[in-house]
Amino acid sequence: MKSSVRGLLIGVLGAAALSLSPLPTQPARAEQSGEITLGQERVQVVHAGGDADTATLNFTFTNLGNGYGSCDYGEEDAIASGVEVALLGKSCGAYYYDCRYYDYCPPISSFPFDYVIDPFVAHTVNTQSYGTFFGQYPVDEGPGTVSARIVSIPKPYGACGSWTLNLEATGLDLYKIQSNPVSLWLNDAADTGPFCFDIYNAVIGNPIAPPVPVVRKGIRR
Repeated sequence: MKSSVRGLLIGVLGAAALSLSPLPTQPARAEQSGEITLGQERVQVVHAGGDADTATLNFTFTNLGNGYGSCDYGEEDAIASGVEVALLGKSCGAYYYDCRYYDYCPPISSFPFDYVIDPFVAHTVNTQSYGTFFGQYPVDEGPGTVSARIVSIPKPYGACGSWTLNLEATGLDLYKIQSNPVSLWLNDAADTGPFCFDIYNAVIGNPIAPPVPVVRKGIRR
């Protein structure tokens, strides 16, 4: 389920400008244009302890552009220019509540998972455009990995594009993501966001133990 925080953000940041002291780091924000929208989604978090957690994300999203027929010279094309994906263990509203009342506004780069997927290796097969990606997590360090596949799907009239993204990340520490709701954050290469979406049905838990083989004792005759 998706949720916009545009209206909430206006009040939060307006009040923050009057009452909060300057922050040492840039807080996460969600711009008010609503350029990125979220469609169907599935979020799964598996806790294995330490830095061995994994996240699997499957969702569709659309970049509507700025409403004036501009797609920022390709920077709003997710396959050509990439996309930033982040996960936070609280709702969009909870993040901005903490920012407003507790002066706790962590930047998106400090979220339990944040990754800029770029560049995709672009492919076209029978007019179908898609991209693939494989990288280390943390970037250029590891030992975790991020693998992703993005597929272009029919877009609304006037939009810059619509895509389905499948992402799997390993080697994470997702201890702070324990229960619903969580929030999914998306941004494009033009930095028009990030845009925050509430997820109420994320699957969160421990690895499923493999079944124990049943040994049948022989029957004496």
